Amino acid sequence: MKNKSLILWARQISLPASTRFAHGPVVGAMGILGLALWLSPAARAQTILGSTGDYAVMAGSTVTATTPMITGNLGVQGTLTDGGITFVSTGTVVHPLNGTDVADFNKAFTGLNNMTLTQDLGAKNLGTDLGAITLLPGVYKFTGAAALTGHLILDANSQSNAVWVFQIPGTFNTSALSSVTVSNALGDSIANYGVFWAVTGATVFGANTTFEGNLLDGSTIGFGAGVHIDNGRALTATGTIGLTADIINFIGPNSGYSGGLTFAGDGTTITAVPEPAATSVLMAGFLSLIVGVRRFRRHNC
Repeated sequence: MKNKSLILWARQISLPASTRFAHGPVVGAMGILGLALWLSPAARAQTILGSTGDYAVMAGSTVTATTPMITGNLGVQGTLTDGGITFVSTGTVVHPLNGTDVADFNKAFTGLNNMTLTQDLGAKNLGTDLGAITLLPGVYKFTGAAALTGHLILDANSQSNAVWVFQIPGTFNTSALSSVTVSNALGDSIANYGVFWAVTGATVFGANTTFEGNLLDGSTIGFGAGVHIDNGRALTATGTIGLTADIINFIGPNSGYSGGLTFAGDGTTITAVPEPAATSVLMAGFLSLIVGVRRFRRHNC
């Protein structure tokens, strides 16, 4: 009701063009933009993953599970072998997948791969001196296959809505004992930050890899023994997943570094959620607009 009342109130404002914004066109524009951001549900969205965000593990084909420890729901379209639900420590096994799961996966996967890149990493290996050891928030693209062969640090630089997107048009392999960690994070970062790996080819995790973020794979996902995903998910809409004595910690539907991004008005383009500080400035502009309108009315009644 609050949003509807504000919209009706905004429509009723009718002032001469020369005096419509009592504090100038800049403040007025900021006010309108602040109002739009405040009213827009997309700007407040928690995750771009849709229904797939409910899963710790999701496979569009089959899952082979050999004594993994999964915290959260496991979704599978085909068969689940070697014990099934006994290997899900919390949550349930969803079989077959829900009707929207594949569509929501494809929407997020396509949107992530179409985002404007911050840096082209070419064929560099992550976690190495000649590749990238530390990365600030941004969108990073590879020319083909990608590899994690050391220890990669995602430096949030004390941002409120830090997001990393990795666009990998080939395969993705991690070496044994490699790792991804997030540093310099603010409070509630697991819910507000975003770490997304959009991989077109197959992904293979080397033994004892420690990983962060949401892996969206267009092919298959293979886990070596002892892989640990601290905050995130392993998702594929078409391929298989093989788990071997691995640990996947799923925090909740709107967490696990699945935040920070939202769909634009067209429903397909993914953009960053505005930083709280920026939104505060825009809302301040909106409040200034209200004050200006009221002053105008008082002086012209």
